[in-house]
Amino acid sequence: MKKYLLITLSAISLIPGIPCLLQAWSSSRLDAWDWLFYLAAIPALIWAFCKNPMQKPDFRALVITVMALLLAFGGRFHQVNSLTVAGGTLCVWSATYLLGGWTFACRLLPGFILMLLGTPSSAYRIAQMLTIPTGIALCIKILLALGCFGWIYANKRFDLKIKGNKLLFVSALLASAIVLFHARELYFSGKPFVPSFRTQIGNFYGRSIEPDSNTRRFFATSDVKLFRYIVNGQEVSVLAVRCGNDIHEIHPASHCLRTSRWVVSSEDIYPVYPDFAVTEIDAAKGNRRALFWVWYSSDEFSTPGFLGFRKRFRNNGKYHTFQISIPVENDVDSTRNILKSFIAELVRENIK
Repeated sequence: MKKYLLITLSAISLIPGIPCLLQAWSSSRLDAWDWLFYLAAIPALIWAFCKNPMQKPDFRALVITVMALLLAFGGRFHQVNSLTVAGGTLCVWSATYLLGGWTFACRLLPGFILMLLGTPSSAYRIAQMLTIPTGIALCIKILLALGCFGWIYANKRFDLKIKGNKLLFVSALLASAIVLFHARELYFSGKPFVPSFRTQIGNFYGRSIEPDSNTRRFFATSDVKLFRYIVNGQEVSVLAVRCGNDIHEIHPASHCLRTSRWVVSSEDIYPVYPDFAVTEIDAAKGNRRALFWVWYSSDEFSTPGFLGFRKRFRNNGKYHTFQISIPVENDVDSTRNILKSFIAELVRENIK
C-alpha cells in the first residue's frame, strides 16, 4: 500500500504541465483533441494494473527519475512546454519502475505512452522529425495509440516479457537516428546576417507594408516588419521579426504554413554561401506555389533551422528571424536564382 501511495504522490510532477495542456487544448488547432489520449490512458492503466503485482524495487530507475525531474521542472526555465509535460509523465512512470520493478513498469508503459501522445505539439514534432505533413503525423499518433492497446492485450493474453536493456537500446537508437537526421539544422552555425531593408535594394524596388492587427497580435512582444519588392515583374515578400522574450511567438515557418493550409512538398537546408544557409520550403496553396527562404540570426551567429535557433535562444538576447518568399511561375531553379540575387544585393547594401 505504501508503494501505491508513493506512486500517487509522484503525480505531483504533472502539476507544472497542467497550464500548458489547458492552453494547448483551448488555443491550438493541432492539439485541440489531444485530451482524448489522456482519457484513453485511464482504462489502459487500470487494465494494466489488474493482476500485475509489484516486484522488488529497482534502483536503476533512479537514473530515469533524475532525468525526468530535470525535464519536468527544468523545461519551464527554458520555456519548452512540451518538455515540462513529457517530463512529468516520465516521472510518474519512473516511480512505478523504481518501486515496482521492471516487469510491473513495462506492463504499465503503454498507458504512459498514451499520455505522452497527448503532449502539446507532439503532432507537429512528429511531422518535423519525419518531415511529413501534420495530417499524416496525426494518423501516426492514432496508430500508436491503437498499438498501445494491442500491447496491453498481448501482455494479458501471452504474458509477454520485454527486457529493459533491449527497450533502452532501441530507444537510444531511434533518438540517435533523429538527432543525426536533424544534425545540420541543430548544429549549423553560420556568419550573422541581420540586414536592413530599404525601398531600393539593387534592382529590387519595394515598399514597407503595414502589418495587420492579427500579425501584430501574434507577435505581441516582438517587432515585426513587412516589405514587398518587385524585379522584372516578380514579387518578393519579406517578413522581418526582431524577436522579443516570448519564444512561443516564433514558430518554424513550415508549421505556420501548414496551419494556414499550405501543402509543403519539400523542406531542406540550402547553403547560400559556405558560412550562411537558409531553410528552403517549396509549398503550394490551391493554384499558388511559392518558394520560401528562412533563417534566424543574432549578432553572433545565424542558423537556417528553428531547432538550431531554439537551442541557442536565451531571454533578453537580440534575435531576428527572416522569411523571404517568391511565387514559382516557371521552374524552381530560376525562382531560386532570384532569391540568391536578392540575398546578394542585401549583402552588398549592408556592407556599404
